[in-house]
Amino acid sequence: MYKYIFLFAVLFLTLFGACNSRTKLEKEVDARLEQISRLIEDNNWNTAKNEIDTIHALYPRLVEKRRMAQAYKDTIERREAVKTIAYCDSMLNFKRHEADSLQKMFGFEKNEQYQEHGSFVYKNLIIENNLDRSYLRAEVNETADFFLISHYRGASKIAHNSLKVSTPDDFFAITDSIPELIFKHSFTDDGIRWESVTFKNENASDVGMFIALHQQENIKVKLLGNRSITYQLTPNDRKAITETYKLWVVMSDVVRLKREILKSKAKIEQIKERYTGQHPNTEDRV
Repeated sequence: MYKYIFLFAVLFLTLFGACNSRTKLEKEVDARLEQISRLIEDNNWNTAKNEIDTIHALYPRLVEKRRMAQAYKDTIERREAVKTIAYCDSMLNFKRHEADSLQKMFGFEKNEQYQEHGSFVYKNLIIENNLDRSYLRAEVNETADFFLISHYRGASKIAHNSLKVSTPDDFFAITDSIPELIFKHSFTDDGIRWESVTFKNENASDVGMFIALHQQENIKVKLLGNRSITYQLTPNDRKAITETYKLWVVMSDVVRLKREILKSKAKIEQIKERYTGQHPNTEDRV
């Protein structure tokens, strides 16, 4: 009988110790949750998120407390999303106005039969005005894609698929090579060779930025292919490419800001849906 009394005593002390230990842990978490609440109200969100991660790491078995910590994290993410929307809205108005001002210097071109999106082209780089020369033309389309189109006119075939631009002091930028049959067009008419190669976005923007940075300098273009030829960018061409690059930067900002607004709104809706139908106090925390 004494054996059973002893075992019962051991079991009781074990359970009591476990309950006491759990109570202690819950008090520790409650203190952390109170600290998180204060951090949130002080807009110290990064520190609050670190504290929330600590609760998940140190108290994996306290499921209800972890739910409360997650609710605080949702509160932070919702407030961050609201702040992002407010900032992006204010910047979007500014960037749209800037884009509208720049677009006044551009014409808009779109082939309804072949093109889904039209492009903004600086007015002195309209194709019809440049048929008798080799030149570099920049465009930005309606979805903020940036293009550099290398137009070659000469007596012989060069089959160029990349280009290099450089200044007299040997600073330069170069495109990657364009594979055969991609963004390339060429033909010969009455002994005159015509070649057109299109570089898009990342393969064009470095060259565009280089020309914008060195607009006031002489810039040489070297077309690279089976043979190579060089020519100088005219001051008007340098200005046209510079202004097109500026327009692309602003239009890209507009696209990015719109995307951030949509992403933040979706985040807010996702958080709201997570708490739909739950106790009002739980939703208040979010």
